[in-house]
Amino acid sequence: MENPNKKCSAKDHQDINAISYCQKCNIYMCNKCESLHSKLFQHLNLFKLDKDINEIFTGYCKELNHKNELEFFCKNHNQLCCAECITKIKGNGKGQHKDCDACFLNEIKNTKKDNLAKNMDFLQSLSKGLEENINKLKELYKAINENKENLKLKIQKIFTKIRNLINEREDKLLLEVDEKFNKNYFDENIILESQKLPDKIKISLEKGKKINEEWNDDEKLNSLINDCLNIEIILKEINNINECIQKSNNSYNIKIHFFPEEEDDNKIFHLINVFGQISEDEILYDSQIIKYNRNYIDNIIKWINKNNKIKTKLLYRKSKDGDSIDTFHKLCDNQGSTLILIKVDNKNIFGGYTPLNWDETSGFKGDNDTFIFSLTANCIAKKKESRQSINCSKNVGPSSCCFGLGNTDKQSMAQGNFYTSCSYYIDFKKIIPNNKSGIFEAEEVEIYKISF
Repeated sequence: MENPNKKCSAKDHQDINAISYCQKCNIYMCNKCESLHSKLFQHLNLFKLDKDINEIFTGYCKELNHKNELEFFCKNHNQLCCAECITKIKGNGKGQHKDCDACFLNEIKNTKKDNLAKNMDFLQSLSKGLEENINKLKELYKAINENKENLKLKIQKIFTKIRNLINEREDKLLLEVDEKFNKNYFDENIILESQKLPDKIKISLEKGKKINEEWNDDEKLNSLINDCLNIEIILKEINNINECIQKSNNSYNIKIHFFPEEEDDNKIFHLINVFGQISEDEILYDSQIIKYNRNYIDNIIKWINKNNKIKTKLLYRKSKDGDSIDTFHKLCDNQGSTLILIKVDNKNIFGGYTPLNWDETSGFKGDNDTFIFSLTANCIAKKKESRQSINCSKNVGPSSCCFGLGNTDKQSMAQGNFYTSCSYYIDFKKIIPNNKSGIFEAEEVEIYKISF
């Protein structure tokens, strides 16, 4: 590709774009000049201008107004320079490297050759796995895009469902409004019919007067009786309309409302505005107990380590791994810091955090950093003594001196005990749902490995 920034050096071709450069002759050439130049000279260093002009090495200094060959090397800036670059006189474009450690090119020849060998070895080793790494990068990019599109699709499906439900609810309410008003109020037809009443009454009176005048004419008797029947029909219609008018007047006191009112509207709009979460972290994202409740997650992070993010890895879930105490120890022992979540009564969520290892020893372990908490009550109970933080007995599940799983007759992760006699935690009774002691049934239990 021709370089639009450089023109041919020939006087007759100065308006033609150059396509190559001769390092030896220090000239730019168009297509014609390059052909002639190649015939006249051999073994010249030609550079095609199909790449960045800065990549072309002319052998001369690139500093403004410097026309000297590059005969020196600046060790401070790791670059070639000319005599004007290292002159002790600074100014007018000279002396840029006068205070630098400069040397002749022969002095760094061997060093640069050694560096070249090292660089080539590195490039050679890099090239061996480069294609594989590029393919992995492509696969990773593909997976990332798939994840992004799947998230978008999930959001679209949820909001489409919400919109459909809202539209269906709107249609149902609008239909209900029509039904309520039709049942309790008159429609426009009553007004139209009532406007006809004066004429109907007038016509009926005139018709009745005429009937009275001709009543003794036996030859018209059948016609007169028929007119009487018509008047009776009209009178019935008039009475019906009149009843509707009276009913409509009485129904004015009936008030039909739509709820929610303004205060509830604000609540709904707020819920819509905050509905859904896009998060970069994966903290407890898979919890069936928390169900990605952002307030619960933020509290857990704050309680465990308010200054740093935490990472979670599910070790055990009762509904997936079963109720066995042995399974708990198999999956959770010697995992380091753990978080225990327990759900009871379909609403109360409590648990604990400990940096201590669970294992199958025969007793309690103690520290000052273990704490228990209630997400439902939004509170924690910290240690006031460094004893009896967790119970690591083989025949019980995750247990402290305040509550424990599997320390009942059933010895199952589905059942545990609350204790009210605990003295090692501050305000521990706030953690116990409804402050009641005794046996509780665990609907769900989850244990997570915590790392930082």
